[in-house]
Amino acid sequence: ALGVAALVPAAWLISRQLPIEAWRADLHTATGERKRLPLAEGGSLQLNTATAVDVDPAQRRITLVDGELALNVPGTAAMTVQTRYGQLLVSQAEVCVRQLPSGCLVSVLKGTVQVRDLRANLTTLQGGQQAPLKAAGLGASVPFDVLQLGWRDGVLTAQNQLLGDFLRELERYRPGVLRWDPSLETLRVTGSFRLDDTDRILSLLASTLGLEMQSRTRYWVSLRKAA
Repeated sequence: ALGVAALVPAAWLISRQLPIEAWRADLHTATGERKRLPLAEGGSLQLNTATAVDVDPAQRRITLVDGELALNVPGTAAMTVQTRYGQLLVSQAEVCVRQLPSGCLVSVLKGTVQVRDLRANLTTLQGGQQAPLKAAGLGASVPFDVLQLGWRDGVLTAQNQLLGDFLRELERYRPGVLRWDPSLETLRVTGSFRLDDTDRILSLLASTLGLEMQSRTRYWVSLRKAA
């Protein structure tokens, strides 16, 4: 029984690094890892943290199993991005797609992208637009801040952002457990942080905002207000 109890945290950590549904994917990244892959005609595919995709070159199709990708297709030969909630047709455009438990967030950086939902409704998103794609269809589009997509350059940027929201985003890039006192939720943070060293990000936040950081190990960190 003690042996099983000891294995449970390790199994949880491994599943967070490489989720079970991602093991069979053609390409994947672990928590905190990012990849950039060149495509034909000068295009590129980037995978964010904890992302898995299947690739079908013959059909020019990328299936987003989990996580977040950025796809740049400069040529006229279209590529399809398949998600759980519909598909995108990308040609002479650049798009980011983040798959969430309740849907996808589609952000078009440049060009136009056709979105077909599960009901076969077809909608076009323009560069600078962002919209949620859910089982019920594509939601209303809104402008988006390109700084939200700084992960493509290895940067996490905050502009007067609630600390709680910032830490939840940072948590995506850290293996293990990150906890913080609820009283920290409404503090504000501004700055650009390199994702290659999340420990340093936490240290900077602690020194700037007057926080106390407690580390049982690198994989279990807690934050609270300094006494």
